[in-house]
Amino acid sequence: MKTRLLVLLAAIIGAIGWGVCVGNQVSAADGEFNLQVSPSPLVLTLKPGETTSQELKIRNAGTQPETLRIDPRSFSIDNMSGDVKVDDTKKPPEIGDWVSFSSQTFTVQPGEVFTEKVTFAIPEGAGFSYSFAFMITRQNDAPTTTDSGRKIKGKVAIFALINIDKPGATRKLNVVEFSTDQNVYEYLPAKINVKLQNAGNTIVRPAGNIFVQRKGDDTTPISTLPVNSGEGYILPGSVRTLSAEWDDGFQVVHESTDAAGNAQKNVEWNWSNLSHIRIGKYTAKLVAIYNDGQRDVPVMGEVTFWVFPWKLLLGVLVIVVLLGFGIWSVVSKVFGASRKVKRTVSAKNRR
Repeated sequence: MKTRLLVLLAAIIGAIGWGVCVGNQVSAADGEFNLQVSPSPLVLTLKPGETTSQELKIRNAGTQPETLRIDPRSFSIDNMSGDVKVDDTKKPPEIGDWVSFSSQTFTVQPGEVFTEKVTFAIPEGAGFSYSFAFMITRQNDAPTTTDSGRKIKGKVAIFALINIDKPGATRKLNVVEFSTDQNVYEYLPAKINVKLQNAGNTIVRPAGNIFVQRKGDDTTPISTLPVNSGEGYILPGSVRTLSAEWDDGFQVVHESTDAAGNAQKNVEWNWSNLSHIRIGKYTAKLVAIYNDGQRDVPVMGEVTFWVFPWKLLLGVLVIVVLLGFGIWSVVSKVFGASRKVKRTVSAKNRR
């Protein structure tokens, strides 16, 4: 069987969404093409006129030597879907010639690590921020044909996010929308979405929490959910949706896939959370922060939703009705027997 090569961009883009890769390393692995690269993303704050170098560690975890090349490439973000599209043929024009490599082509033996030194020579007239990707490919970038006839290439992308520290740099984050995906849930989890917009001209990384409570003015929340636990970044002019799930309940729906690939929903009864039966109205409060360059600035939001487990309540109602009917029947029989005894005694006394 011919060796298949992985086009890693889809996996990387799925992890980074709109310009961030979670963690400190990315990897591409399929067949004999197996690279591990760190750090990722590469995030820097530099000054105009500054020249600095950063190291990328590229490990060949495959079984054969790899002759590779590294190139800067442009990428774009769809604000509606959050999808990232990398142009693997186009050099970002905005970075000009101020990004260079110690070895643009290099060979890495199996099990060895190659250190690529990337130099940034920031011009005096630089803008406020830059975002692009470093694409690592085989020097012989000819596609490999798989058994199915598809032609694919082995690639790995490392995203570079550069802030320029200069007068006029602004960081501003707006809450575009804070909502749940449903107004009423039968069971948890409740999915809470935070849509944030970077209205400044530099890259921002938000943090914070979502507090779930009974009422908006409660001082003690029922649950606390982290915002942006992956420590992702939002690029200038971009909108990013962060999601959190509240699943701290007695009854929780879990989604799974059967053998035929069909989606299924199963209700799990967590008896250790018996005291956490969620019924009624709840309020989720957002408290997120970002650094504007001088201090931490809070942004806030609030949304209400309902949890109404009607099947559970209907079952309880049926049990109560049946139990009440049973008690009524027993009591009726007892009182009926008592009245019968009294009538019998009265009849005898009259005789």
